[in-house]
Amino acid sequence: MRLRIAITGSSGYLAQQLITRLGSDPDVEFILGLDISPRAAQVKCPALFLRFDLTAPWEHLRDHLCSQEINTALHLAWQFNPIHDVRRHRQVDVGGSQNFFRAAEAAALKRVIYTSSTTAYLDPTNPSEPPYLTEDSAVSGTPRYLYSKHKAEVDRMAQDFLARHPEIQVMILRPSIVLGPHTQNIVSKMMEWPWRSFPWFTQVRGADPPMQFVSEDDMAEVLYRAVKCEARGIYNIAGSGIVRLSELVHAVGKKPLPIPVVLLYPAAAILWALHLVPFPAGMLDMIRYPWVADNTRLRGVLGYTPRLDSRQALDSFIAARLES
Repeated sequence: MRLRIAITGSSGYLAQQLITRLGSDPDVEFILGLDISPRAAQVKCPALFLRFDLTAPWEHLRDHLCSQEINTALHLAWQFNPIHDVRRHRQVDVGGSQNFFRAAEAAALKRVIYTSSTTAYLDPTNPSEPPYLTEDSAVSGTPRYLYSKHKAEVDRMAQDFLARHPEIQVMILRPSIVLGPHTQNIVSKMMEWPWRSFPWFTQVRGADPPMQFVSEDDMAEVLYRAVKCEARGIYNIAGSGIVRLSELVHAVGKKPLPIPVVLLYPAAAILWALHLVPFPAGMLDMIRYPWVADNTRLRGVLGYTPRLDSRQALDSFIAARLES
């Protein structure tokens, strides 16, 4: 199939890498980039980069897909960093995703790829030792952090879309935290708050959960393969191995500052309300509970083994920070 691809959230750094690579692929006939802040990438194939808000009526997206004869769509648009406007946050994440799947259905696409997240697994009952979470594990998300809550809700929406449309090649990717030289996300901000040289890293007292990461290059490779292959189903995307939170704190050159739950969450909530921290209190669940995903299916079914393990992905992030 000659690929005519639409990508939502096309201005993100991973999307831009992907577009550049797809733009030189002989199988790619056309690329449609959609983003609220569009960035045109230099590509060899015909392409169109439009300012587009996914919260607009879904018919607008359907019309773009149909007019450009799109047969493959990758949904990357999301409110990645926390905002105080809860209503807008939900409009973008959940409402925008509903519009995406409805438009994809109406445009009779052949292939649909949705990038979920392992944060959709975030739950206090998760295992801290193997066996870890498989693609069949429940995606409940933590209700205290909207990114996780919305990822779980939209993941279930995507699963329903997959079940209802066996005629469409539907793929759901669940990546762990992406880290690398170019990473600028809420996780990197959390590691460096309140400033990069601050010697302490706040922890939930008594919590030292296992964490996992996937490198930028590995995530970019998986996205490319997801567009090009004919695989279906759900795939956890993560580097092998884990990094304990205590190891991460040491690796970034900080000292742990453990604070009791009864003090830390209320304090974080107050600071968030006063716009003094870049993350809400609910994000503390990410460094309190384990949410490690098993990547066996990625390696066995999709046939891709990440080149960097979790610790190496973290090290690539740290090395870039030391050089800057």
